[in-house]
Amino acid sequence: MWRATDRCFERRTMRFLTTLCPLFAGAIAAASLVPGVLQAAAPAPTAVVLAVDGVAQTRNLPILLAQRLGYFKDEGLAVTLIDAPAKPSPIELIQSGHADGAVAFYHHTIMSQANEHLVTQAVVTMGASPGLKLLVAQRLRGQIHSIADLKGRKIFTGGVNSGKTTSVNWLMIHAGLAIGDYTALEPTKHDAMAEAVRSGSADAIISHEPDASRFLAEGTAFELADLESAEGTRKALGTIFPSTALYLPKSYVEAHPDNVRHLVKACLRALAFINTHDAKAIAAALPPTVDPAAFTRLISEDKKMFDTDGRTPPDAAKAEWRAMAALTPKYSAISIEDTFTNAFLEVPR
Repeated sequence: MWRATDRCFERRTMRFLTTLCPLFAGAIAAASLVPGVLQAAAPAPTAVVLAVDGVAQTRNLPILLAQRLGYFKDEGLAVTLIDAPAKPSPIELIQSGHADGAVAFYHHTIMSQANEHLVTQAVVTMGASPGLKLLVAQRLRGQIHSIADLKGRKIFTGGVNSGKTTSVNWLMIHAGLAIGDYTALEPTKHDAMAEAVRSGSADAIISHEPDASRFLAEGTAFELADLESAEGTRKALGTIFPSTALYLPKSYVEAHPDNVRHLVKACLRALAFINTHDAKAIAAALPPTVDPAAFTRLISEDKKMFDTDGRTPPDAAKAEWRAMAALTPKYSAISIEDTFTNAFLEVPR
């Protein structure tokens, strides 16, 4: 039993040690003593660097929240987020050794395997939709009732293999059409696209918030497909659209499974936070913005992307892969099974 005499001995021992070795006085005084033994120092956190395709973008809410709310720290990780929306790209930062992994849309794992010959794996897919809406010219309301009715039409999409282009191509394929059954137009400024839709130079637009709501409010277009919410995406495509994902080189995943497990747990906590809090509470956890009201409205729409459990459904991955390969045939040669793993989702919450 621990007795008062033991406490006296402990105090005498500390006085002796601090007198004998003044250099250690501060460290000893700061330590919390277990009976007769100094408590061991906490292990240093493990450093992980992630390149993010737009740190401040709402499509990357989970990863930013995981950092802001201390979830990575709780997992024993010191995570650094590098903003990489353009050049150098996330995959270039990984290849150069400046990043361990990345956060971007899942389809980047398909691209990295085909383009850079680097096998990367999504270890947690946080987005279940691309956060987009397909809008059709108001003048065509009585003529366009389904995706199939867009055959032969002109649609503002996005860059090659962008989320916008992949979304339209996937919609077309799911409707039984080919991607050559429509004409893709390069996006430009909002007002110019609105005028093109009104005049007949274009027939439809795939758009993100807040632009989508603006097109609707102006009476320029009506909504044909909701690819913003997970529910709407399942209705339009038959499954989710794997979007925002944390992915790492397969070699890193195999060499550092504990790091990956902790990263996934932190991301799952962030997903839970998003799905149990309203936009105002989510915005309050993030850095302040110039227009808090507008930012909160944007979050209220984009948080619908994250209604998921973090898994990558194999059927969804394969459908997205087919949509991308239809535009870029070389992607058909990749191993889709290597682009994701759900092995780390079986972790205690």
